[in-house]
Amino acid sequence: MKGIALETIAYFVIALATIIFIFMIVEDKISPAVKSAYCHFVRGINLILPLPSYMRPPLPTYCENNNTIYIQTEVIETTDPSRIEFLIASHVIACWEKTGKLDAGQDTLCYELVLKKDPDHPGVSKTMVNGTLVSENYPSLMNWKTDEIISNKKSIGISYNSTSKKIEVV
Repeated sequence: MKGIALETIAYFVIALATIIFIFMIVEDKISPAVKSAYCHFVRGINLILPLPSYMRPPLPTYCENNNTIYIQTEVIETTDPSRIEFLIASHVIACWEKTGKLDAGQDTLCYELVLKKDPDHPGVSKTMVNGTLVSENYPSLMNWKTDEIISNKKSIGISYNSTSKKIEVV
């Protein structure tokens, strides 16, 4: 019985040494792949969790890439519905210019708009934002997936949906 246990331990040590040796040989190729997977994981967690931007874990410096589009957080302090509507429409157009117009090929969260104060009556609606988009020659660009009328402070996400090829206001 002791012979089998010692033989098993010897095989285990040889296998472990072989695996370490293989990792040492291909380390320069595996390391970028592991870093890339970790960066995608952290970005995914940042997109999925409904947390304000200041509570999200920061990305490591090696995750920064010039070809990647990062989420920008904008704080809106005004209570004027027409001003809020204009800001939402302008961010929808900006997101389209960065992603949809170039066909980014993947879903991308462009902006987080944080309304710090409740909008004045009657609030901001899909119709108001669509009116601005039509007047700027961007008709049928947006899918509205948030409250029918935004009448209280909240966080609004503006993202590109690669399947529908439209900008979503969530």
